[in-house]
Amino acid sequence: MKLARRHPLLTSAAWTLLAALAVVALLIPQASARPTNRVVKPTAQHSVTYAPTARIPYRAVNADPTQNYADLFLPADYSSRTNIPIAVLIHGGSWARGVTARSFNHLAHDLTTRGIAVYNVEYRRVGTGGGWPTTFTDVGTALDNLPLVAQRYPQIGLANSVLVGHSAGAQLAAWAGLRTTAEPALSLGAPRWIPSRIVSISGPLDMRMAARHGDSRIVRVLGGSPTAVASRYRTVDPMQVANRADASAPTFIAIHGTSDHVVSDLNSVLFMSEYLAHGGHGELRLLPGITHTSMFRGKSPTYASLVELIATAATTNPGPPVGRRSDDGQRAEPAEWQLSTPPQ
Repeated sequence: MKLARRHPLLTSAAWTLLAALAVVALLIPQASARPTNRVVKPTAQHSVTYAPTARIPYRAVNADPTQNYADLFLPADYSSRTNIPIAVLIHGGSWARGVTARSFNHLAHDLTTRGIAVYNVEYRRVGTGGGWPTTFTDVGTALDNLPLVAQRYPQIGLANSVLVGHSAGAQLAAWAGLRTTAEPALSLGAPRWIPSRIVSISGPLDMRMAARHGDSRIVRVLGGSPTAVASRYRTVDPMQVANRADASAPTFIAIHGTSDHVVSDLNSVLFMSEYLAHGGHGELRLLPGITHTSMFRGKSPTYASLVELIATAATTNPGPPVGRRSDDGQRAEPAEWQLSTPPQ
């Protein structure tokens, strides 16, 4: 039996109640992620290696050509098409050495079979020349490179696009995707590309909360605690960026397993409450029984649904955002993106 638990947009009052309950839940040990220094890798194991169409370097400060690049995957029929939608992937791995962009190659391939172009970003991490602020500026620079990629491959259309991140990559996607001209951050300048939608998977979207509850990986990548380096948390913590959201911000879809003991699902609950309260639009998907990485098991129904969700997010024409009213005054209902858990 497939289980599904869908969370459509809630009223602001309901979100306030939900956030309050979430804060209370922080006092329950089972609700918090277990503090760990372990680098978490996706659990999917695939015997086939998929090669990208092209490897595209981006101009980071003091760039390392072995890390400052993105792999571009294009559908087999790309040369005869126009306006191909694109999914940008940012891998996780605790912002540290051990996990690379190759961990997303299978997902990239599966998206190309659905007619989607994929830009799979590699970046420097703690232990490979990254950390503060390099890891963050690398990702921001890689995204700013997308207009040049579209010039080189004119079959790609950037109007329909989705930015996807898992775990640490979800934090990077949320921060980089929500940069604005008014708040470009880290001297990057105004963003040259803004996604239509952002999909966060198991993301540490409230970095201050997580760090205060023992997540040493966040403390390591930012170089200190929320008290010691408060300005850094203000700059890149998605929870802090959420309060700058407005109706023009990308639609945000937060997906989180309720059995995630690496990054608590409270991160997504609290972030979405804040994002919606400040005028952003999007939705929260809590998946019963799903852990931090189990949705990436290649043959599971959850993985198939995740691929379909990303493909739909990339191909849906920009229109009235989820959870807002359309021009005729009618409520714009969210698309029927269902994620199901494997049989229990």
